[in-house]
Amino acid sequence: MRRILCLIAFLLPCACSVKENRSGCPCDLLIRPTEKLKTEGSVVVSIVQEGTVVKQEMLSREEFEAGSCVIKVNRNPTTVTVFSGITSMNLVQGRRLDIKSEHQCDEIFSCSTSADLDEEKMEYNVSLHKNFARLFLTVLNLREGMDINISGKVSGYDLLDAAPYTGSFKCLPDGYDESKAWCIRLPRQLDSDLSLNVNIDGETVRTIALGSLIASTGYSFKDEDLMDITMTVDLEKSYALFGVEGWEPVTFPLIEF
Repeated sequence: MRRILCLIAFLLPCACSVKENRSGCPCDLLIRPTEKLKTEGSVVVSIVQEGTVVKQEMLSREEFEAGSCVIKVNRNPTTVTVFSGITSMNLVQGRRLDIKSEHQCDEIFSCSTSADLDEEKMEYNVSLHKNFARLFLTVLNLREGMDINISGKVSGYDLLDAAPYTGSFKCLPDGYDESKAWCIRLPRQLDSDLSLNVNIDGETVRTIALGSLIASTGYSFKDEDLMDITMTVDLEKSYALFGVEGWEPVTFPLIEF
């Protein structure tokens, strides 16, 4: 009994009590969305302190919407990053989300926000923003034996700040019907390096500077919520027709790109 009493006496100073300064006690941080999520898939919540992911949770869409994300975290300067819509992208070392080789970007909505943890129980409501763009692409006069792919230099997202990071991206559209448009999901871009490549027997015979063409219209991959893009490319007549919902269509000669 004496040993037990000594052990209790030793442990008591280490616990947070009502009478003492509790600023060093951890925070139970509840993170939930401000509205229903717009896409299916998993949700990854990361707690970042001093440039490192210190806590991380992966939840279903339903769990996150229901307020099931509660993370106990030390009360230091904190950034909370949230990604939703994860269906095929890979979580790599708890640090980044990778787009699989020859796959499209997932329908990613995300945010990165600072959190002031000054209480033992806190709730943060986060607003997620559209971090991908759908490219509805029609290619006219694509001859038999030709195929296309889209390539670029963004291959995923950094979980520290929800920013895109540099890597090899190549997406192969499925099937082809000249009367319809492919729908290709693009990650947020860092520059104008996006390319449309026309191939014959695996060899690229023509490259169209898709990123430069898109940038010349005034479209910006820096917008908080990325807009979807509609584009028609005619390989024979060498023109491209660009459109965004609510914008006037713009036509460009491909020789400039």
